Amino acid sequence: MDKEEFNQSIDDIPVSVESLMQREKMAMFQAKKKIKHRNVGKYSGLIASVLCISLLGTGFVSPTFAQTLSKIPYIGPIYSQFHDMAAGKIEQEELATIIERQDEHNGITMAVKEAVYDGGRLIVTVEYKGKGTHLDLGDEAKIGNRYITINGEEPHVATGTVTSDSINANNVVESHQFTITNYDEYGDTINVSVYGENLFGGKGKWNVSFPLEKLDENTQKFTSNVQVQTEDDLFTLKVKQVIFSSLSTRIDLNLDYPIEMDENDTWPWFNYVVTDDDGNVFKDLKLQSGQIGKNGHGIVLVIPPFENVPKFLTIQPFFNEAPNGILKNNEIHKLKVNIPIK
Repeated sequence: MDKEEFNQSIDDIPVSVESLMQREKMAMFQAKKKIKHRNVGKYSGLIASVLCISLLGTGFVSPTFAQTLSKIPYIGPIYSQFHDMAAGKIEQEELATIIERQDEHNGITMAVKEAVYDGGRLIVTVEYKGKGTHLDLGDEAKIGNRYITINGEEPHVATGTVTSDSINANNVVESHQFTITNYDEYGDTINVSVYGENLFGGKGKWNVSFPLEKLDENTQKFTSNVQVQTEDDLFTLKVKQVIFSSLSTRIDLNLDYPIEMDENDTWPWFNYVVTDDDGNVFKDLKLQSGQIGKNGHGIVLVIPPFENVPKFLTIQPFFNEAPNGILKNNEIHKLKVNIPIK
């Protein structure tokens, strides 16, 4: 099979929406359970699957690095199609900082390729190479631990994901995404450290550290006092602020509900859909959601950046979605809120 035939065969592979949405569903589940598990800085194992599902489900591949990968036969052209929500802007405006720092032990190299930070989001691309060592994503027991610190501490994050893909038997690329809990809490310059422990069966510790400057850009921040309630006054949804930056559009919300739901751990966690003034819809893989604090009161929604700030945004929480695309909102249908951007 030649290269063209291979690429066509990949295009013909049916991949279910459920598979592509699995990462976001897991992220929302984990967000709700943070009441009991607050330590989210370290993680073991890689999010991996068969090649096609892993590539299609990847949340981020920096376009700069994807161009390098595109030189690899077969894998590259597919890999470069699936970028972070700000991929186009990162590529067009060359926002990422090239790092190219590495640490090597026992024939395994951990290299930080590039990173980008805007005060609200941090994205780091890491590459692993093995000299004669098979880097097996399927052997979770031997993958080891990888984690990132900001200014020497585990980052305070509202959402965080790591995605990994095998380039070949001896080469793995991994990306880390964080949405910081409070926008700009780390200031204009941060010190980032990427750590690895016992990677891919190799004993030892890896560490790559580097300073990273905040993007020099005109971030636009809008505060809001808009709120809506259900007819029974059970739920109140408040819009706190909207921040437009090069890496994302961030919406901070607050959800009030009866105190009994806090006490008996029955507090709600909704899905959300955001629509702009041009009718563009952001949900599923085009929307990330996370929480600040306990029990889902503080909510952060993250959608792609805008070239031009919209006149308004509409937010609709919902429980589930019918096959015909009609949202089933039950008692929360009154929580639909329009945010004028002034």
